[in-house]
Amino acid sequence: MDRFQELLWDLGELIEIPLHVDKNHACNLLLDDKLEIQLQMDPHEENLIIWAFLHEIPPGRFRENVLKDALKVNGEFHPFGSLAYYEKKNMLILHNFVPAEALSGEKLMEKLEKFIEEAEEWRSAIERGGTSPLKYNSADAKPPPFMKQ
Repeated sequence: MDRFQELLWDLGELIEIPLHVDKNHACNLLLDDKLEIQLQMDPHEENLIIWAFLHEIPPGRFRENVLKDALKVNGEFHPFGSLAYYEKKNMLILHNFVPAEALSGEKLMEKLEKFIEEAEEWRSAIERGGTSPLKYNSADAKPPPFMKQ
């Protein structure tokens, strides 16, 4: 049996949703019609890659500020992964490479929970007009005047 499909079945049993590998060798999840998560093995099947398409960021000063904040966050190690920009869709994405060797359904669920929490914080912040979650702003920084509370 394929290692990736085995992990998906184990995860699916824990979350009570049947999960399967699609024709693109990935598994897509849509959470609350807002956050798209994709699971996929790397070509060598050494790492499970988790992607989240966070939010579209249109061209202009706002995009520059979002990407600048993302780079600052990427400057330090975070267990949830790294941020990147997907040019084809003008999207900020979060991704994480999880070593597959000792991965189980339970461990994947734990990683996925932390990953989704971080992804949702970024998605929500950008949707409200912020350039990053407030936890990454310095103590003296103020939210932008157009940010919805």
